[in-house]
Amino acid sequence: MAKLAIKGGNPVIPGGLKAKWPIFDDADKKALIEVLESGRWCSAGWYFKEPLESRVAQFEKEFAEWNGAKYGIATTNGTSSLVLALKAGGVEAGDEVIVPAVTFIASATAVILVNAIPIFVDIDPDTYQISPERIEEAITEKTKAIMPVHYGGYPADMDKIMEIAKRHNLLVIEDAAEAHGSEWRGRRVGSIGDMGCFSFQMGKPLTCGEGGIVLTDNEELKDRCYSYGDLGRMPGGEKYEHYIPAGNNRMTEFQGALLLVQLSRLEEQTNIRHENGEYFARELEKIEGISALKRDPRVTKRGYYFYFLRYDQSRWNDIPRDKFMEALRAEGVPCSTAHNQPLYKNPLFREMAFGKTGCPVSCPLYGKKIDYSKVSCPVSERVYESEVVALGKDFLMERENVDRVLEAIYKIRENIDELK
Repeated sequence: MAKLAIKGGNPVIPGGLKAKWPIFDDADKKALIEVLESGRWCSAGWYFKEPLESRVAQFEKEFAEWNGAKYGIATTNGTSSLVLALKAGGVEAGDEVIVPAVTFIASATAVILVNAIPIFVDIDPDTYQISPERIEEAITEKTKAIMPVHYGGYPADMDKIMEIAKRHNLLVIEDAAEAHGSEWRGRRVGSIGDMGCFSFQMGKPLTCGEGGIVLTDNEELKDRCYSYGDLGRMPGGEKYEHYIPAGNNRMTEFQGALLLVQLSRLEEQTNIRHENGEYFARELEKIEGISALKRDPRVTKRGYYFYFLRYDQSRWNDIPRDKFMEALRAEGVPCSTAHNQPLYKNPLFREMAFGKTGCPVSCPLYGKKIDYSKVSCPVSERVYESEVVALGKDFLMERENVDRVLEAIYKIRENIDELK
């Protein structure tokens, strides 16, 4: 009689793993109602006698301080935070920005949206983060910025990246959309580069449904981010004085109020996920052929968005990774490959879908030819094709759920012959 659920046996987690997110209580409701009843739902500065009367302004200050940065500029979403940071940093048509091949699409499309050229480079096989060696190889006379992405919440190697950037006089914009609370050598990511960008989309470790923020220590960059996010106005300027062409990327007061409450829980939630993630990694060492990412001692805190497992097919009797994931799902554990493929294989880039003019890749200011269908990053391709198994962050909030996931993996391992 079969034991594995995929073969008709009883699943380890009948009905599937249940993990609550987002987490909220009466404090969140109270904060939203206070904004509702105040009648001031917009965060524009002229609605407030003092800047910190605004919930958004309060959140900008508190989140910046929590991360060890001087300034925060709240935005409508994580993508807009990247766009504002790129514009504030002076990235324009004809410039190249180095990004990892393994990340969410917004990391690259933000570059396109400022008329610049994303240059995809491969990842480190042990961490799934952008490879400093591949960054170095990709730098040209057109390179303006490096965008390390702390993918899944695992910090990129910021020591090497900052050294490379300094040597080549390049801007560093951290994409920390999935890395709230993650630390590199005790310093929170998003506060290490010239600017750091976060998302507050509903699935993120800090959320208000949608939203984003840019962090920086540079006052000039702060003012430029503000201006690009508020129709070209300057901080403290007149309502109808506009200095640059820009859109409206302001966060609402409802979102600011919700984030202030959610931020009060973030430290504790991050610590719980980190501790349970370390426990999970230690227990995985007891199971042949599957492991967590390399535990680099310079990563002093993990603020997870994905928990990445490395599956070694050769040590699972050549059972393909996709078959393992099918069996894991049948036991009640949701899993995926995260973003499914290197970005250059996405139809946008594979088919060079840049409109009738082909801009920005055909812009005369660029003066070079690029064909994303010919890009190849071997490590990224192998990882997506046969190695990575991605679990969502939420199971880490309860040790019981971590143990149930481990039980499911043990069960599949012990009954591996049923998968042949």
